[in-house]
Amino acid sequence: MDLRILLVSAGAAAALWAFFRWRTAMQLVMVVLVVEGALRKWLFPGAQDLVYLGKDVILIGVYAGYLRQRGQLRYRPPALPVLYTVLAFGAVFGLLQIFNPNLPNLLVGVFGWKAYFLYVPILVVLPACFPTDRDLVTFLRRYIQFSIPVGILALAQFLSPASSSLNTYARAAEDTAGGYISTFGSSEFVRVTATFSYITGYASYLVAMTIIVLSYLALTRWRLQGSVTIYGALGMAMLGMLMTGSRGPVLMLVLLFPIYWWLAVMRGTEGGATFGRLLIGLAMLGILINALGGNAVAAFRGRAASSSGDFLSRITVPFEAPWEVLPSSGLVGYGIGATHQTATAFTQGLVPYSWLHGVGAEVESGRVMLELGPVGFFLVYFIRLFMIAFALQQVLALRTTFHRAVATACLMFFLAQLLGSVIFDVTSDLYYWFFGGLLLAVMRLDRLAVARAQRTVAAAAAHTPYAPPPRAVPVPAAAGRRRLAPQTSPPEPAAR
Repeated sequence: MDLRILLVSAGAAAALWAFFRWRTAMQLVMVVLVVEGALRKWLFPGAQDLVYLGKDVILIGVYAGYLRQRGQLRYRPPALPVLYTVLAFGAVFGLLQIFNPNLPNLLVGVFGWKAYFLYVPILVVLPACFPTDRDLVTFLRRYIQFSIPVGILALAQFLSPASSSLNTYARAAEDTAGGYISTFGSSEFVRVTATFSYITGYASYLVAMTIIVLSYLALTRWRLQGSVTIYGALGMAMLGMLMTGSRGPVLMLVLLFPIYWWLAVMRGTEGGATFGRLLIGLAMLGILINALGGNAVAAFRGRAASSSGDFLSRITVPFEAPWEVLPSSGLVGYGIGATHQTATAFTQGLVPYSWLHGVGAEVESGRVMLELGPVGFFLVYFIRLFMIAFALQQVLALRTTFHRAVATACLMFFLAQLLGSVIFDVTSDLYYWFFGGLLLAVMRLDRLAVARAQRTVAAAAAHTPYAPPPRAVPVPAAAGRRRLAPQTSPPEPAAR
């Protein structure tokens, strides 16, 4: 049987399975996101487009299964009328953008709409997948541990030559022969991708995993006992960032660390002791990384030093790009998906991006303005600002340590992706709405925990024998007034 037919049949079977086992399938999607690049690079290089769509097919089955059982679930999404209204309006606006006359064809718009909105329903589906704290903690711990073999593969790539079969990207078959592997400038060391298709996807994964690990360690108060593998996952993530050569994720996590220190570490009852263990833990990890990954540290330093001149421009470009392309985008832009990397796959025979008439932008903020115009740009970035403010509100409102730690992780990721590539990087896109779902999940679990505590107190009070309050009797006051005091039994006479 033809490989493509076999993969299509497997995808249909996976979607049907996801329809009936949507909770498990939702968790599987997060695993498929990690291994998808490996499948495309090494197992199915002739059907990379089908493998790329695999997680999306499973997600559609998850959504359908959730809708089928929605009436039977005790979970109801929280009332967020502003967010839901803006998301709904944005989805409708995006549908209309599919028919933008500036697009070369409808398929470009359809896949552009997918990039913007396909993963949004995770926001309400994910909380229903974890009915208890134990379920969520178990998933997070296993997901963190799963990142260790991914990091080991990245280390093997770093230590292998660029010509090794381990170091390859997912790309079209005609580009394989002429393709090249990115290295640290003139260095012989490669910039690793692990199981991901490209460096960008792996770097986005490392940011998400580091934030998840930090939230889990906040739950354990950075104790080593029982968290050795979690510490190992954090070390692999930190080493992985160095081996990718990407400076942005490292800088972003450095900027976000004070927020983590304040909200997740110091707000607890053992803030000082936790902070002490945090410093010791990070110092130990730093020593080990420098001892075992000295070449990665040196390569990263060399890359950072050689390109330090454009550091300021990289910070300011996301703010400047939308205004620079605004005159060209007009009121409605060039159409949803017009600048997306998949657009060239549906425009065979055309000069790539010729429909943009020479206008372009490298960063996502500028590309969103080009595609959707000022109206769509406002909707996209209003949602990102709303998610940051909402996450901060929940961090300050949630009552249990675990729920606050997860909410802090969500806040950190939303801040990291305010000007990040959420739409045009599928890894960041899926993780963005995954963290949104985590935030709503801990809100629900926190309410359940508080309700259980109140029921426990009420039950204990119901079983306490009733004792009437003491009857008040008048006693002389110092200024001739009379005041009330509890009646007590007279003192017993002294023994003779």
